[in-house]
Amino acid sequence: MKRPEITDEKLARLYDLWVERCAGRSLPERNDFDPVQLKPWLGNLALIEVGDERRYRYRLYGTNFVFRFGVEMTGRTLDELPSEQSAAIRRDYDAVVQSGQPLSRRYTNSFDIIDMHRRLDSQRLETWERLVLPLANGGNGVAMLIVAAYQI
Repeated sequence: MKRPEITDEKLARLYDLWVERCAGRSLPERNDFDPVQLKPWLGNLALIEVGDERRYRYRLYGTNFVFRFGVEMTGRTLDELPSEQSAAIRRDYDAVVQSGQPLSRRYTNSFDIIDMHRRLDSQRLETWERLVLPLANGGNGVAMLIVAAYQI
């Protein structure tokens, strides 16, 4: 397996943990990860269930994402995001589900800036790096995704 180009050191450590959990298999299982081991990334981590017809449901949506983007996605689907945003994210998720290989990508986008009272204050161009890691469930393809992202 070819290591994706990862520049953020926190993402690189998460990738290394994922490789360790593969333990000679092509993919680790969800139960190969103890939540305590994921603690260093939890605020910037999403755990996503891959459903029928590649319907993506957020099982965990990090608190830093909730604070930064002003929306709680836990329990919700990717389709509930604005269409342009969900289409861009879906391309990455679909690529990982189809290939079974991790994907890292830098992206720059205009993000809403929310003030401390949770009102839209302005927009700002930001660059983030995202790592998408596939997880198996009983060895039958990709069942979940671990997604972590950090602003650069």
